[in-house]
Amino acid sequence: MEVEAAANGCRLAMESGGAGHGGSAAVAVFVGAGSRDEPPREWGAAHLLEHLAFKGAGGLSTAALADRMDRLGGDVNAYTTREVTCYHAHCLAEDWEAAFELVWALATAPHLEAEDLERERGVVEAELREALNDPEDRAENTYLKALWGDHPVSREVLGSAASLRRMTIEGLRAFHTRTYAPARTLVVVAGGWGGPDPAEARARMLRRMAAWAPSPALTPPPRGEPTAFGAERLTRVAGDQAYVVMGWPAVPWNHPDAMIYRMLGVVLGGQNTSRLWQRIREQEGLAYQVGAGYSGHRDHGDLSLSAAVAADQVERVVTEMAAEWRGITERPPTPDELDRAATQLKIGIVFQEESPEGRLHRVAPWVAAGWTVPTVADLVAAVDRVRRDDVLRVVDEVNRQGMPRIALAAAGPRRALVPGLRARFVDETGVPS
Repeated sequence: MEVEAAANGCRLAMESGGAGHGGSAAVAVFVGAGSRDEPPREWGAAHLLEHLAFKGAGGLSTAALADRMDRLGGDVNAYTTREVTCYHAHCLAEDWEAAFELVWALATAPHLEAEDLERERGVVEAELREALNDPEDRAENTYLKALWGDHPVSREVLGSAASLRRMTIEGLRAFHTRTYAPARTLVVVAGGWGGPDPAEARARMLRRMAAWAPSPALTPPPRGEPTAFGAERLTRVAGDQAYVVMGWPAVPWNHPDAMIYRMLGVVLGGQNTSRLWQRIREQEGLAYQVGAGYSGHRDHGDLSLSAAVAADQVERVVTEMAAEWRGITERPPTPDELDRAATQLKIGIVFQEESPEGRLHRVAPWVAAGWTVPTVADLVAAVDRVRRDDVLRVVDEVNRQGMPRIALAAAGPRRALVPGLRARFVDETGVPS
């Protein structure tokens, strides 16, 4: 993947393009503007701004944007996370430049009109209500609060009903000006882009990117690294279903131990033969959905266990989770377990590489951070290097964090919310055994 900077500081990451690189192309604009960049008065601004971009951008109306998207015929969409906002398209190779122009306009030239805000505010409020009524969504967001306290990485990306009502078009314009800056923007293209002359196509993109000169604005404050808070939080949600998440802080995604954490997550709950799946679902029949996994970001990460359960089974499921966690030390992963987990991880790596959109999303975080992008061979080799002793070392390091770093969240009806669930994971010394 070749990386080049435009005159204004925007960066362009390019997979070798042109004929022979498939019949489709993928292009995306990544902006380092997520919900963690919002001050409290702007909670939900990044996500609402992404919605409003599709109401009109680059001189195109809502209807004209919809027509342009349908004529491309592939997938044109956007998403907002705590870390980034991404506008992306996957289309026929011959349409790559039209797709680039479209996602570039969405990111850099949204119209941001007051009447569109009033309409789209209601759409996002409906999205928020749906999330608030979903035990899984509520538990996941409550878990992040339990793990990271009031740090911005624990905020719900959608905002709150109150913050959405307070949002003004002037505030959204100011957020766009402050956070959508060339130095925070990355364009990535992959697949059969570029046509017969990729070098000239690259030059055109760089000129287009360099022409973006947003109004000077205050530099947004640097992102503060989150510090694990560790707590138990219980959230009431109507219904008969409950969702439980517990976890610990982990290393960032570029850390040498990140692959070990990923392997541990698969062994615990990432496949049909995983320990949590076999014990909680297959042997005890306590839950329909059980899982575990590692989530990594540029400056933090976490390892979590989760389950969707009947309201009256929450306490028992947490007890079983704790037993399986302790079992990793008492019954270390076998060679067969590690081999199956390694296969699962390598399948994910290789399958992602088979589409231009997958390759695009694989390289983007590394390029955005200014780090060397690992090859598929590098990633597969990292999986193959993980040994049982590595997994046990990571488990021991997690256990040494003790009770103050364990976060546990449950969302469901009142009868599901049993205080003291977090203590299931520790012995009488206060440290997980």
